[in-house]
Amino acid sequence: MPLSALLFDLDGTLTDSIGLIVHCYQATLTHFAGRTPSSEEIVPKIGRALPTLFAEENVGDVEAMLAFYRALYAQEHDDWVRLYDGVEELLDGLYGKLPLAIVTSKSLQSARPALERFGIGAKMQAVVTSDDTQKHKPDPEPLLLAAARLGVLPEHCAYLGDSVHDLHAARAAGMQALAALWGPSPPETLRPLADQSFDSPQALLAFG
Repeated sequence: MPLSALLFDLDGTLTDSIGLIVHCYQATLTHFAGRTPSSEEIVPKIGRALPTLFAEENVGDVEAMLAFYRALYAQEHDDWVRLYDGVEELLDGLYGKLPLAIVTSKSLQSARPALERFGIGAKMQAVVTSDDTQKHKPDPEPLLLAAARLGVLPEHCAYLGDSVHDLHAARAAGMQALAALWGPSPPETLRPLADQSFDSPQALLAFG
């Protein structure tokens, strides 16, 4: 099947933001629930929408938790978040060759600092955030919306992500599921779900 568009997850795939996500999640739960979850508890959840995760915690007002988390995330973003090595070269190499899109479970408010600071948004023909859909990864709705915005059939798209939620969403959308093994998830959890796996952003340049 010819590849006509490439879609990317954001956190853990293009941006090394996992440490900040864990920090903000821990601070939020400490404040609202009086407990501090471990990073081992939090990391497998990354990739799902934050309102859903906070609702599942069942410890307080979800909107208040979101406001607390997002304020702290915005305040500390520039001190924590960077691009993974090779991502800038990857996006530069792909830009103009085929349509590109971001599909993230972040809100636009939380995604915007990385999209703007690192110039990611300028290279994308579409950006889909949690604000845009009723359902979120691992449901395919966000990926299908991105394909529609690009004007490309889902079966002609590939989606690159670093979590099982990303790969399940890609498969459910009928897209090629590509695993970013440089992210936080153990490679052995991703490879069985992926059509192809990549050890580095540079390796992806040869794809397709």
